[in-house]
Amino acid sequence: MSRNHGISYDGLKYALNIKESYQSGEPLTVMGAAKQQRLLMPEHLLSNDLALMQYDDPLALAVIATRDPESPMALAAAIRMGPHAKCKELITGVFEVVSDATKHELVADCAKLLSKNAFSPEAFHLVRTRASNHVVEIREAYRRAMAGNLRALLDGKMAAREFVEEFIELASNGNLRIDIYRRLVMKLMRSDAVRPSVKFMLLERLDRFPQMVKLQIVNEVNSAPETPEYQTLKQELRWIYEAKQKQQSPQTSVKDTVAQPTAADLMARSQIDFGAAAGLHRRNSIIKPAEPTLSRNVNPPIMRSGGFSSRELSSWLN
Repeated sequence: MSRNHGISYDGLKYALNIKESYQSGEPLTVMGAAKQQRLLMPEHLLSNDLALMQYDDPLALAVIATRDPESPMALAAAIRMGPHAKCKELITGVFEVVSDATKHELVADCAKLLSKNAFSPEAFHLVRTRASNHVVEIREAYRRAMAGNLRALLDGKMAAREFVEEFIELASNGNLRIDIYRRLVMKLMRSDAVRPSVKFMLLERLDRFPQMVKLQIVNEVNSAPETPEYQTLKQELRWIYEAKQKQQSPQTSVKDTVAQPTAADLMARSQIDFGAAAGLHRRNSIIKPAEPTLSRNVNPPIMRSGGFSSRELSSWLN
């Protein structure tokens, strides 16, 4: 498969990896400064000044544009894919499939506008401006919804469990910047006005938070003063850690149980070493996000015939 046509096996691997992330509910991440993983944001895709490694591949962008549940990310991916479609005839065909296969009307409209205007600079400027405004509008709508839910919780008009579920849903789908996401969670954990039951439920749902937010929550609880409330939260954290160890024990051999897994090993499996973070092991480990692995040993069955059909592309992307 030649890169001259804009498609490579590496690109297929990236696209399949992203598709699996959507199926498993894992957020898309990009390597930031000091080799730390950060959430992939619409602004990253809209920026011409950032090199995004696998996310610069046209097939990877096609998967995001068609499968992302939120329109800002899908729209940003379609716009970033545009220059590839302008230069490569095969990618132009893929881009047309994306405009038909995407679940977001705004993405389809912008993609068709780019195609109709032959990917002119004026068309790109128009859709980029619309995308930037759309990101701001969506974030503001989610922010208002989260503020309203918090008022309802504090006024006793909303149940704690419902608040936590909606908080996680809104934070995840609102494409919040990771620093804002982390700050909101920390305010909830530190606030005396928020009932302890809400904080317990946040701990119970740690697996649904981005990795950077998980670490912040665990470190916050671990370093908190020895008040009765935080002592109880630390006990809850210990219970979560021990429960996870029990879930993993049937799949580990005797040799594995003797050798204590490192924090890096657990992080690579999108798990958090609660014991190391909360001081449950004799030796505290420095927890650092591991670099994402994109390796796949299986060659994708697609393209064995030497080309794509529109029907194959549409079913594969969805």
